[in-house]
Amino acid sequence: MASRPTPASPKPVLTRPPDARPTVQIRTALIPYDDQRRAQMADYALRHYGVRSTVVHPERIVLHLTDSDTGDAAIAHFTANEPQLGELPGVCAHYLIDQDGTVRQLVPDTLMCRHVIGLNDRALGIEVVQRIGDDPRAAAEQVLARPAQVRSLLELLTVLLDRYQLPVNAVIGHAMANDDPAFVDLLGWRNDHTDWGPIEVGQVRSRL
Repeated sequence: MASRPTPASPKPVLTRPPDARPTVQIRTALIPYDDQRRAQMADYALRHYGVRSTVVHPERIVLHLTDSDTGDAAIAHFTANEPQLGELPGVCAHYLIDQDGTVRQLVPDTLMCRHVIGLNDRALGIEVVQRIGDDPRAAAEQVLARPAQVRSLLELLTVLLDRYQLPVNAVIGHAMANDDPAFVDLLGWRNDHTDWGPIEVGQVRSRL
């Protein structure tokens, strides 16, 4: 099976002032990720990226909406480790931001997490608590109008961008993943999610 090619990195744009030192309160709430789930993740990576590994090398940060009303509901879904599209492991994300602004880390940054087809080995995932409904763009706008939640989102993003020395346009939405230059899936899978499109993500980037 062919190894995953090295994609072009996003061009640095909208860089932050070098004296900015944002902080964010992060609660540790790690979901179960035992040896069996790690083995499932490694097998998934081999099938889809050509490398048996559970290590993520952050080049992107992908925004998601939970499509649930509470963070606890999303965490329960991630913890269940149920098959998705006929494969294990189940889905999860590295961080979750509740509507009151509480930030919880669910998976260590170093561990690959199944949250976006084609980029799991190169992306950290952030789930933002919000129902999607019939209009994903309107749902994201609700997040952007919620002061505590959007403040935590911006602070967390800024910390992660600084930690991994990434440009602001490394932040993308789930709806943007298929068109990202880093996207690779050896089985031909594609994302069908429409949450966090270019317009809403552009608003996030402009505020970083």
